[in-house]
Amino acid sequence: MAEAVSASDALRKSLEAEAVERSALEAVVASACEGLGIEAGPSGSSLRGCIEALSSWARERLRDALHAGVKKALAVVSSHYVSIDLPAVSEGYVVPDDEEEAREEVQKLSDAAEAPGDALATFFDAEVELPPSVCKILLRQGRRALVIS
Repeated sequence: MAEAVSASDALRKSLEAEAVERSALEAVVASACEGLGIEAGPSGSSLRGCIEALSSWARERLRDALHAGVKKALAVVSSHYVSIDLPAVSEGYVVPDDEEEAREEVQKLSDAAEAPGDALATFFDAEVELPPSVCKILLRQGRRALVIS
């Protein structure tokens, strides 16, 4: 009988710890959503809705960053090759029809662009900024390693 009571107490303590951790997680996620101006959509629990909304927000920011980077790269290329046919470039790679040969060609092109791509990306590093709302959230959470200008 004593073993059952001990096991029950251990289970209760574990459940209480999980509940405390979930509450803390809900508070952090809610704070992040609030700080970023993100409203959770209707999908079950508020925690799940906030996480889905944060994921969607992050995906949108990443897509925006990708598009901005591609446009900047095309602008740089255009500045070097004035008569470049940007509409043709925007159609993608010019590769062989054979799928394996095409994959190998894309890999060769990617490898050749690695170092120059890093150099060009570094050229634009000064333009990278976190949104002010993210900076506020990080400061509220005590992450002072972040330098905010």
